[in-house]
Amino acid sequence: MAMLGTQDADWRSDGSLAYGLFRFTFGLNIMMRGVVRIALGLPAFQGYMLTQFKDVPVMPPAFLIPFATVLPFVETLIGLCILVGFQTRAALIAGALMIAGLTFGTMLRQDFTIAWLQLDYAIAFFLLIALRSWNLISVDAMMGGGKASTAVPARV
Repeated sequence: MAMLGTQDADWRSDGSLAYGLFRFTFGLNIMMRGVVRIALGLPAFQGYMLTQFKDVPVMPPAFLIPFATVLPFVETLIGLCILVGFQTRAALIAGALMIAGLTFGTMLRQDFTIAWLQLDYAIAFFLLIALRSWNLISVDAMMGGGKASTAVPARV
């Protein structure tokens, strides 16, 4: 039976190339969410968040403004780490928890269309965590002598 997530320690393998390209693109996506929000100005993003939650009585503005201030920097850092493959496992776990938190807020707003989009992000985080043994084109692999993961590969 085939092993999903197994790797022969060759960074040129299809699995490693696919993982590296997907990790890079996904990290770029997450990072640019934060970069654009910072570049457009934090007050604009704070105002957007306040508008989105104006009809949600259980979400006080006193919570939203600090959250909207910190979130773009968190997205930028998590995205950058994923993009280059630095502290990949920790960055992916932090990103998955970030998406869970954003999904919670989205569900409070009852915006089910956006919640489905956030589920796509959650699935991407799942795949990147589950297939981390293919993370051979990364800063982590360079720093660890090519060893991407100590995790046991998943069986299909």
